[in-house]
Amino acid sequence: MPQAARLVDTAQIVEEFGTSRPRISVWSNNADSGFPSVARTTGRKRLWRHDQVAAFFAQRATGQRKLSAAVLESDQNELLGKAEVAKLLGYTRVATIDAYRRDRPGYFPKPDQQDANGQQWRRGTIVAWATSRPGKGRRRSAPASLSQTSAHGNPDELLGISEAATLLGYSSVASFLSALSQGNIPELPQPEALKKEGRARPRKKWRRATLVAAARQRGTLPPPYQEDDDMVGASEAAQILGYANTNSFLSALGHGTLPELDEPDGFKYRRGSAGPPRQQRWKRLRVEALAEHRASP
Repeated sequence: MPQAARLVDTAQIVEEFGTSRPRISVWSNNADSGFPSVARTTGRKRLWRHDQVAAFFAQRATGQRKLSAAVLESDQNELLGKAEVAKLLGYTRVATIDAYRRDRPGYFPKPDQQDANGQQWRRGTIVAWATSRPGKGRRRSAPASLSQTSAHGNPDELLGISEAATLLGYSSVASFLSALSQGNIPELPQPEALKKEGRARPRKKWRRATLVAAARQRGTLPPPYQEDDDMVGASEAAQILGYANTNSFLSALGHGTLPELDEPDGFKYRRGSAGPPRQQRWKRLRVEALAEHRASP
């Protein structure tokens, strides 16, 4: 099994693909169902490869959003570059993928590999995302939005997984727990408390200060010194730099023709339909200095 293959348990499959535990049990115990074999067991918990589960649901999706048979039957472990991913998804510009990753953390999958050839995704990773994401096409109801959690407040207050998920930019508790179990949140230390509530399992808790520090290290919260700076968003930056509209500016940014602004100075956050998107912000003086430089002969 590839080292980077993502594993999911029964609860995560139920959450992501809108099915039920009994159905998974029936499929798993029926060799003719086409449901993938268990990849690993941890105690009593069974884990399956996410890309294989996604391909199973994609093939069952009649009357729902479909990818071509060639895509579903091809090697799901084949690595695809950004342009190939855009073509597979039917996008005319790779900037669409850049915008997803920049403005909606946790919505579009992270690259499975990055090297001298650039960012690359396994075909199965993209198939999984395309067949389960909220929006147009094949869709189940989008997961309930997480409540907004403030970075301010008692720094020693213990917060749970829901608050941790939203502070770290995840669109659902399931996606946060999946990333946590796979070791994909190195910024987050071990829970600082395990709180027992009734007969349920002890729940992981972190201090607010710990979560805020991890979120700032991860980039889903700006450093405190940036919060009061005079910042501009993409629309105002486009005007300062003389672009016809915001889309033209974002396209130039996505294609790497504005390397001076590749690294934003901060982010503005708002809650969207599929999670807490973030919008890039730059210091006004920095953008104005670039505009002056571009205007000079």
